[in-house]
Amino acid sequence: MKVIDQWDVGTKLFAALRSQWWSSEQIRHHQQRSLVGMMRHAAANVPFYQRLRLPATTILDAADLERFPVIGKHDIQRDPEAFLAPGVASATLRSSRTSGSSGQPTTTYFDRQTWLLCKYALKMRRIAATAGLPFMKRVLIVSEQAPELLAASTRSGPSGLGVFFSQQRVSIHTPVAQHLEVLAQYRPHIVYAFPSYLLDLIASAGRHGLTLPKIETLYTSSEVLTPAARARIENAFSGRLYDVYGSTEFKEVAWQCRAGRYHVNVESVYVERQAADIRAPVVLSTLCNVAMPLLRFDIGDRAVFGNDICPCGRESPHMLEFLGREGDMIALPSGRRLSPYLLTTAIESEGSILQYRIFQTGTNTFRIDVIVRSPGQSVAWQRAMCEELERVIGESAEFEVREVDALERAASGKRSVFLRAHAGIN
Repeated sequence: MKVIDQWDVGTKLFAALRSQWWSSEQIRHHQQRSLVGMMRHAAANVPFYQRLRLPATTILDAADLERFPVIGKHDIQRDPEAFLAPGVASATLRSSRTSGSSGQPTTTYFDRQTWLLCKYALKMRRIAATAGLPFMKRVLIVSEQAPELLAASTRSGPSGLGVFFSQQRVSIHTPVAQHLEVLAQYRPHIVYAFPSYLLDLIASAGRHGLTLPKIETLYTSSEVLTPAARARIENAFSGRLYDVYGSTEFKEVAWQCRAGRYHVNVESVYVERQAADIRAPVVLSTLCNVAMPLLRFDIGDRAVFGNDICPCGRESPHMLEFLGREGDMIALPSGRRLSPYLLTTAIESEGSILQYRIFQTGTNTFRIDVIVRSPGQSVAWQRAMCEELERVIGESAEFEVREVDALERAASGKRSVFLRAHAGIN
């Protein structure tokens, strides 16, 4: 991270440390002003929204958001450049690719200021709010990157948040036993990982008769965190766990405070409010990304929304819980339970795949149904992908790839990335 970026991140961080305590009226004013500006920008400059023929001057308040259609990943896949604002220098853009929870790979682009805010400053604000200012602390991040890619990025020197505190990254694809050694030697104050990974780490320590070090703060994301899993993790590490909700398209969307509510990052994202205590879709609009201004984006998840002021004192919109982020865990013959999201990196590395679904057809057999750009072409990538999936599973397993024309939806209307064959879809 360049010195100028560090300065900008620091400035944004200190602003965010103040804005988390805005009153509900201050939040409403900021979000309406930012949302109106973003809607006008999109209507006037972004090809997808220009087709709506909405005069920018007629967009006056947040209620005008309903004049825009609800969109999803399929819209971005169909024509990604239609969502890019012209005139933004490509060399200044940052990009982020989906982690696989929807089975629809997409890439989102961010302007520099949005990237520094969402990728760095708001994350540091969350750490400061839950664990205290991170300076001089040791942070361990369990990465989805393959070991060789992670090693290459580490050799290039410190980057990102690591310039503000000590940071070490380990690949989730390396043996858990090696991670136990890293924990013992590095003794992190903070760990960021999947819930399923932490549970595997606890089980591995138990099998080897090892005592896990005390870790003050743990952050999880990308999977549904059950109360039982939370209790087990906090007890094993004698620390406090906070869950984070985010997406590729908006980065960190909401984070748990000490009272357990998921507070929306009101500086960067607008969440269409729903009635309290019901399961409702999560529909998001950016408040800052002028490079790719996504409006009314249905992220594909459901949440239970709160409607009171949080006991922590923050008046920002919040959710009580998120539902549907995690497919069923993969149960293996050895007794291990594996997150299906660990398989998505290998699948999404193949650029011809538009959508996919993972089926567990037997105790150690799997089928990957894929929709590809050019059906019937070379199958060499299929063999390579199956070999990589077998490596990720880490024990005897068989994979096959099947090209399909469509992926069925469940009765709920949602398309899960992982299903077991006995669930009624063959």
